[in-house]
This record gives sequence, C-alpha cells and structure tokens, in this order.
Amino acid sequence: MEIRKDLEEVSPYIARLLSFSKEFSDNNKDWGHLKNQEDFKFIHKVPDNDRHKVEALYCGGRDMAIYMASTLAEVNYDFTRFPTLTSIVEGFNESWVNGNYDPEVPDTAIETCKTHDVNLWSVNQMYHLFKRQEKLLSAIRGTLNILKNSDLYKLENGIEIMSKDQTTINVSGNSSSSININSDNATASVSQTYNEPDIFNEIISEIKSADLDDVTKQELIDNTQALAVSHESGTFSEAYKDFMQNVSAHITVFTPFLAGLSALL
Repeated sequence: MEIRKDLEEVSPYIARLLSFSKEFSDNNKDWGHLKNQEDFKFIHKVPDNDRHKVEALYCGGRDMAIYMASTLAEVNYDFTRFPTLTSIVEGFNESWVNGNYDPEVPDTAIETCKTHDVNLWSVNQMYHLFKRQEKLLSAIRGTLNILKNSDLYKLENGIEIMSKDQTTINVSGNSSSSININSDNATASVSQTYNEPDIFNEIISEIKSADLDDVTKQELIDNTQALAVSHESGTFSEAYKDFMQNVSAHITVFTPFLAGLSALL
C-alpha cells in the first residue's frame, strides 16, 4: 500500500487508518447480507410504533460503515478534502469518530425485540457488528491522537518541537495469525469466533477507577481499545510498542497488567 509522499513521516499511522477503512468496507457488505439474506425480513413482527427502533440499528450501523470506509480511504488521495495532516486529524472532529451518533441504538434495538418477544438472528448479529465498529472508532481516535502529537503535525501548526530522549522498547514474539472475520460469507464473518482476552476490559476498568481527569482517561481508554483491536487483527506486536510509548506518562496505572500484556506477544 503506497502512502502519499507528504505523509511518509507518519506513514505507519496513515496505513493503520487505511486498514480501518478496509474493515469498514467489509462490514458494509455484512450489513447488506444481514438485511437482505437473513431473517431481518421478519422485522414486521415488531409493531409499527416500535419498529423504527430496530431499523435504526441497521441504518445507523451501515451508515457508519459506509461513511468511515470512504472517508478513511480519502485521507490518502483526496488532497482537496485532506490537503495536510492537520486537516486529517481535525477532519473527524464532528464525525462518528467523536461520538456524533446515538450510542444507545444497539441496546434499544435488542430491548425492543425482547419486549415484543421477537428473536431475530440478524438483529443479534447486527448488534455485535455495531459494537465491533465502535471499537474501531475508539482505535481511530487513538491513532488520530498519535498523529496530533507527531512532529509533522506540530510543524504544520507552528508548535515547538522539543527534543526527546530516545527510548528503545524491545519486543519479542509475533502474532502467529490473523483471524479474518470479514470473509465474503457474512454468516462466518459476523459470528463471534474471536474471544478477546479479559485483560483489555480489566485495564479499562482500572483506568475508569483511577484518579485522573476525564480527558486523560478517555485517551488511555482509546489507546487500550486500539491495542485490543490490534490483537484481534494480528498486529499486536507492532501496536504494543506504540501503546507503551503513548501511556508511559501514566505507566503506574498499567503496571499490574504489563506481565499479562507481554504474554500476548
């Protein structure tokens, strides 16, 4: 994958955004399959006055997939929309990435079906697909935060670039394989074949209980979510290096979990 020349300095993170674009593109196919080729056609069993609450799960989830797939891809070629790194970092401020949607939609859809005793496999799978996309959004926020702290971003915005002590983190091991949950067969792609290690949720719980301001907590959570996504996609070793650098200022929060994270390498 060739990254545009003016962004070569931050090419690993632009490549990550482009990988997220592909994930959303594959998800878009799954949304279509679940709506048109599974039991979603029986949504008429939900009364008219509440049916929109279930339909909102499909509409919102697929709109998210379509928008994020196309917009993330554009960062690498649309110089009109994204002429600089700054425009990329700030271009998602009012988008799905920063919560410009109703996060209650998935739970509301499930509860509505339960209320009317309607059990649709497609709706349950849409719920999980929506939740997976939310994790991708969190990982994107973390990546954009990394880009915002890059020297290139600072140079574009006239921010002084301070010299840093160089720290080398040696990481051994490598993810042996990647679990592909986005195959053409949508039934396989949306089934929950990947079991996320409990350590990621444990870290997030620890962050939430830590004595930190809300902004710092959200940044640390986003970095943790990005690490969790990398474990599922098979790029954990590379992402672990970024993670350790990004959370170094608050390493005491993560100290109890370092051995567990290292075991995943």
